[in-house]
Formats: sequence, C-alpha cells, structure tokens
Amino acid sequence: MFWELIATILAGFMAAGIALSFRLLFKKLPRWIVPAAAGLGMFGFQIYSEYTWFDHTRSRLPDGVSVVATHADPAFYKPWSYFHAPILHFVAVEPSENAEAGNIKRANLYFFERRMAAHHAPILVDCQNKLQSDFSQSPNWGQTPMTEDIVRAVCQ
Repeated sequence: MFWELIATILAGFMAAGIALSFRLLFKKLPRWIVPAAAGLGMFGFQIYSEYTWFDHTRSRLPDGVSVVATHADPAFYKPWSYFHAPILHFVAVEPSENAEAGNIKRANLYFFERRMAAHHAPILVDCQNKLQSDFSQSPNWGQTPMTEDIVRAVCQ
C-alpha cells in the first residue's frame, strides 16, 4: 500500500510536469491546468491500478493454484464500474500433496482482496459426491457456489 501511494503521487507529479511544460510552451493555457492534470494523473493511476490488480495478482500465484471464484464490485462512487466492474476479490485453491482416505482430498483455499492481506482456510473435498467441508474434527459436508470449481481443480 505504501508503494502504491508513492506511485500515485509520482503519477500526479508526472502529469503536472507534462501540463506545466505545455503551459510554458503554449502561453494561452490557463493556470489551473497544472493542478487539474496532477489530479487527473493520480485519479487515472488509481483506476488503472484497480483494473490490473486481479491479472497481476493471479500471474504471481504458484503453479497448481487455480482461481475458483471472482467477485466484481460496482460502486456508486465509481460510476464507470457499472459498465465494467473491476475484480477486487477472488478465491484460489491449492490442492494438497497429502491425500486423505479414498476420494477425500485436502486443499487450501486462499481468499484475496485488494488492499488486504490474503487469508487461507484448509478444506476437505469429496471427489465422488462433489462436496466440500471445513477441516475440523467433525466435517460439515456441503456445497457452496464455488464447490464445482473446487472439485474440478482438486480432483483432476
């Protein structure tokens, strides 16, 4: 987050520098063009950063880790997000090397969210019945909206 703040400030300074050079080159440009360009530069960088976060984070996942769910968030204070919402949350699954008995396999679910630390949860996957459970003493088997994708990734 600190480096993103630094990059945002630098984007503002770069846009302001370009606007200042245009203002010095073309004397008819108004004085407000420099701070307006700085604001637009910072605003543009933040939008770019939101839309590229998912692809960048997914490319850094290790081999064998599959994305099983994504969540795009439109927001009223970002009207452009209603046309194409950025993916700001996603869930990935990593099959475990240790297999359980029979058709039951272990896996780790990773929950990623922009500007937050990733969280993980160990799960059990029943490949035959296509169910998943938390990793506890008494497993609670069931399905979630991502169960099919989890079973496909873990039981291949």
